[in-house]
Amino acid sequence: MSNELTNIERATLAWGQDMPRYIRLLAVAADKHGQRGAGRLIERTNSNVSRILNKKYNASYDEIEKKVLSALGADKVHCPIWGRSIPLSSCLRNRRRTGTPDNFLKHQFAENCPVCPNNTDIDQED
Repeated sequence: MSNELTNIERATLAWGQDMPRYIRLLAVAADKHGQRGAGRLIERTNSNVSRILNKKYNASYDEIEKKVLSALGADKVHCPIWGRSIPLSSCLRNRRRTGTPDNFLKHQFAENCPVCPNNTDIDQED
């Protein structure tokens, strides 16, 4: 029998029983898909996943939270353009789209996303 800890066990040791929901989601994904697979889901390396789960990540946890909830959390937000709730992953993708908008909907996103209350990429105090 292996003495190897699961990712959820490692995260619990590092974060405690009150670990944030996104850390728990990432740990479960890492147990299911491996740290490399979980990293692919959130566009990070397996070593980043390890550092995040062990609470030793040296960059913004805010961005990691967005990535994890978008990829693994099935969270939804109300989109003023669509007039209904959409997946957080769609919200992130549309607001972070680069390049010149080439259709009406992309123009709507380019115009409205920078001032949308769902946009956590900008300082809402401006």
